Amino acid sequence: MHLLSFGSARSGSLLAHWMRGQALRSSLSTAETRNRNITTTERKRKYRVTLAVGTNLGDRLQHLHRALRLLPAQVLQTSFLYQTDPMYVTDQPVFWNGAVLVETDCEPLELLNSIKSIEAELGRNLQSALRNGPRPIDLDILYYQDDQDVVMSVNMDNLTVPHPRIAERDFVLQPLIDLLGPDFWHDNVTRLGELWEPLRPSSTAVRILPLRRGRAIVFNETIVMGILNVTPDSFSDGGALDSVEDAVHRALEMEQQGARIIDIGGESTRPGAEPVTIEEELRRVIPVIEGIRKHSDIPISIDTRHAYVARLAIESGADIVNDVSGGQFDADMLDTVSELGIPMVLMHMRGTPQTMMKLTSYSDVVGEVAQSLKAISQQAHLCGVFQWNQIVDPGIGFAKDLDGNLSLLQHLSIIRSTMGHIPIMLGTSRKGFIGKVTGVEKPADRDPGSIASCIASFCLDDSVEPCNLIRVHNVPDSVQACRVMDAIRNIKVSIGVVIS
Repeated sequence: MHLLSFGSARSGSLLAHWMRGQALRSSLSTAETRNRNITTTERKRKYRVTLAVGTNLGDRLQHLHRALRLLPAQVLQTSFLYQTDPMYVTDQPVFWNGAVLVETDCEPLELLNSIKSIEAELGRNLQSALRNGPRPIDLDILYYQDDQDVVMSVNMDNLTVPHPRIAERDFVLQPLIDLLGPDFWHDNVTRLGELWEPLRPSSTAVRILPLRRGRAIVFNETIVMGILNVTPDSFSDGGALDSVEDAVHRALEMEQQGARIIDIGGESTRPGAEPVTIEEELRRVIPVIEGIRKHSDIPISIDTRHAYVARLAIESGADIVNDVSGGQFDADMLDTVSELGIPMVLMHMRGTPQTMMKLTSYSDVVGEVAQSLKAISQQAHLCGVFQWNQIVDPGIGFAKDLDGNLSLLQHLSIIRSTMGHIPIMLGTSRKGFIGKVTGVEKPADRDPGSIASCIASFCLDDSVEPCNLIRVHNVPDSVQACRVMDAIRNIKVSIGVVIS
């Protein structure tokens, strides 16, 4: 119950954040005890409801998350988010569209009234606005299922369920396929997959990672994340950037070279690295984030294990949290990311940087990493870090030996299918296993092997339209390699074979 709640209060310190959490857990424990005393006959009937969500005005990510927080329902699952061209009225900004499965005890009209109130609260003009025109939030009821999961039919003057225009809307069907699967029965004779196939060739829907202030990372190509270490002890480039000005210049240079995200780290997590204080980590990263923001709106991720660092980094202008522990090191991390409503990279590792290389034994490294990532992803969702805000990272080089790293790269498709096609990030850049394979001792000389490892892994993965990211030191060479790989993967030609 606590995990599905959303907090909106902001904490100024770790102590205040911890005390607020303790008070919330205490109050929820009392509520849970009271609820257990209610008999089954006194409980209201529960429904599973599928909603379409859309937005094309303002801070779209915050509109979506505020709407979900305000719903009189528990969020069970979300689709991914898609950027789509407007339909019906085409002279307006592109939309973000998704679908959400919720559980509620509201009857259909009761839920509809709540939805309309939420839309109005978030700024939608329900009286005089242009029909199908721009809107900060749009919530539609698609399906209502009873406690036996039977799809209900609702026909009233202001509500028809299933929604009558599902079959004509690619921006609804694509997220529905994510959420319910192609075999879900739309009605007694048609499955969702059958509705989607005629629309697929002309669909403009493209997966996105939503960011604040109406920005998004569009997965129309492999995304290159440039590494910006502001640490004195990172394994490859520790101490290379002597000042804030140098770090900002390097970030802007990587943006010009084609990086789509800048990943800033103030604590080395190489094997054997000693932890730094939160104060020192903040001293290293916050001025750099603020400096980049004076010149560029490029997406910034903060590479940290600490919730307090993540919070202040986001408040200073960062967009994404990249946590090598997958939210497991700091008990407040997942709740903090949920409260902030921002994307998160969930990485697999065992132990800490001091102990992880003693924890490299697996009976099935690919299967165990995949299942561990799945559990971490589910935990994050329960805390409110929804699927459309998640990226997973198998943690190459973290608690894996040479064979483990190579096996994970060879079988990336197993991780992708286990994770339900959540975007995958690979961080192989200049790591020790490349030196073992090639005999190259200096990390800075391992760029060709780094690029080859990612390209080979992605090409061995036979997923259709995968969403991939790579985290690299050498941006220009990586961008060039990824563009060629993407072009080869995406080319659509007819190959004729003539047999004489």
